[in-house]
Amino acid sequence: MKACLLNTLIRSVQGEVVSTVKTSFSSVGTDTRVDLTDHIFFALVGDQFDAHDFLDQAVQKGAACLVVHRDTPMISRLAPWVTIIKVKDTLKALQEFANYCRLNSSATIVGITGSNGKTTSKEFTATLLSQYKQTHFSKGSFNNHWGVPLTLLSEPEDSEVTIVEMGMNHYGELTSLSRIAVPDIVVCTTVGRAHIEHFGSISNIAKAKEEIYFAAPDKAIRIYNLDNPETLLMHQKALAQYPKAKQIITFSKGNMKADVMMQLEKLKIDELKIKGMIAGVSGNITVPVFGAQNVINLMVAACIGLAVGLKPDEIWEGLKKCKTIWGRNQMIKTETGAKILFDGYNANPDSMRALIDNVNIIKTTGKKIGVFGQMLELGSMSPALHRELGESVGRAGFSQVWFFGQDWESFEKGLMHVGYRSNVLLTEDFEERIAEQIAVGLSSEDIVLVKGSRGMKMERFLRFVHPLEFSEKA
Repeated sequence: MKACLLNTLIRSVQGEVVSTVKTSFSSVGTDTRVDLTDHIFFALVGDQFDAHDFLDQAVQKGAACLVVHRDTPMISRLAPWVTIIKVKDTLKALQEFANYCRLNSSATIVGITGSNGKTTSKEFTATLLSQYKQTHFSKGSFNNHWGVPLTLLSEPEDSEVTIVEMGMNHYGELTSLSRIAVPDIVVCTTVGRAHIEHFGSISNIAKAKEEIYFAAPDKAIRIYNLDNPETLLMHQKALAQYPKAKQIITFSKGNMKADVMMQLEKLKIDELKIKGMIAGVSGNITVPVFGAQNVINLMVAACIGLAVGLKPDEIWEGLKKCKTIWGRNQMIKTETGAKILFDGYNANPDSMRALIDNVNIIKTTGKKIGVFGQMLELGSMSPALHRELGESVGRAGFSQVWFFGQDWESFEKGLMHVGYRSNVLLTEDFEERIAEQIAVGLSSEDIVLVKGSRGMKMERFLRFVHPLEFSEKA
């Protein structure tokens, strides 16, 4: 962000001055574990911590201004040493300040949501655009009510494009995030069964996802997936609401009328071969990523490239450098030569099915082993969806399967229903003895698929297979 003066901060957050020491600030922070020199520190209240209890640490880390909403004895003690602003709610103030900075930014703001692929689409888009424009983007999955504001507030002065990932698990969240970010370009990658616990049906999830299109300014460019039934319906509505052609961009794996059309020619464990058309220009490229589902993510990046003014040839060339990040279809080599396909960042029924289908295509002379963890946030539908997962796994040709999580019995029923009777290990919790047992039996031709929700900490398994060049933290 640009250097911010005290008067600007007070005006944007509607705050009250408690003390004035410094009047100019360079950045924003919320974490007392990092350097906060000349930062504005917003004392946010989370599920486990209240930052009002750590104001002294923030000052020790160099914070020049504290934004608070709760009176504590520490505030009066710190007042002689640091500027302090009091507001009604620090999270709301952070959002208001982010919106103020966004409205005073010249960067093009891109908003990305979706049940699957939004983080990878963001990463691919950032890789593509950064080759041609000054590009800023959220790190990891900074996609919620505080992550989006912090992404906007960390935007460098010279940023030409800022990519904001937007997540949600309740109605109204994407509307709120869009009002903060005021995006110039918006896209919903897909609508699937992620967070179905909170919505009960795909149609309800679609309504919540569609908020990103409804809440964006009328002049925003809207990008639509023509292959997903729910986003296709959104596109049909948009044709009537936004008649100007430049306001709508589409992508598809098979619809030749789409602005971006890509098809998978060949899938290998470490690359995709893609062919297709971008705005009428044909291309044929190899991308060093795994998984047919990444064709969608590449098309999203290509559409955003068109929306910001890149030429088709530039997009084709730029996509070649895309790669996956930690925990997202990450290919890991081991000391034994066995290959581990690690997808431990998130899991839902649709992403599980996609990855299993991909592994089913791959040919190997060794064993295919599946290590699966519980899919979280599925609510009352969890047992049925884990039985469905068991059926998919049972048909996929695995030599050995380990599932751990509370729905192991439902998973087992799915395996049995399709007649899978091979080497099966089922536990409620992660067990080191089983991880070690699987690891000891690996050979150089073997492939191990590791996937589960982030809360299951699937990276624990990798400790036992002696991975090369792998960090357990994202």
